Amino acid sequence: MSATGHCRLCGTEVPDERHGYCEGPLCGADLAGQRVGDPGVAVQVGFERARVAARPGEVVEARLLVRNRGRRAERFRIRVFDTERVAVTEPEPGAPIGPGAEVVWTVRYRVPRDPGPLAAGPAAAGPGGAADAASGLYYAAVRAEAVRDARVGAAAVLDVRIRGETDGAGRIRAIRAPIPRWPATCPE
Repeated sequence: MSATGHCRLCGTEVPDERHGYCEGPLCGADLAGQRVGDPGVAVQVGFERARVAARPGEVVEARLLVRNRGRRAERFRIRVFDTERVAVTEPEPGAPIGPGAEVVWTVRYRVPRDPGPLAAGPAAAGPGGAADAASGLYYAAVRAEAVRDARVGAAAVLDVRIRGETDGAGRIRAIRAPIPRWPATCPE
């Protein structure tokens, strides 16, 4: 992190360099982790297509790009916030990713069969749950962490729009839900 309020990995301007995640394209770096974690370790993540449409009960498959921006080969693990609906497949389990290299992991999200208003209750409001079930928007949140220093990580969100949700005029509603937030790894 530079003193000017920019992500040190992608250069995106950030409103508060002490907390949260970079919202730069295909970055997602944990800003606090950049500041206090091992300076030789860095990772960026992002979904190849961050917004998809699906039918209730369908399984959505998405490609998660994991890029090692550190100075040496590193192993990363992916944390999933909704283990009932989200599964991640590592291409070569346990294999390190070389500096500057990018590996594609597969993320599968199982859309609720009944995307009714009950899905937006308190239990689903946290990371990885329903962001706006009433409008048919769900999300899968994941976090990549360096095995050597879990403070160094990055997060990505897959938005899943339920097909068939309309605005009364027969048009699919626009995705309006904010990116879900969860605490940074290293609070101030």
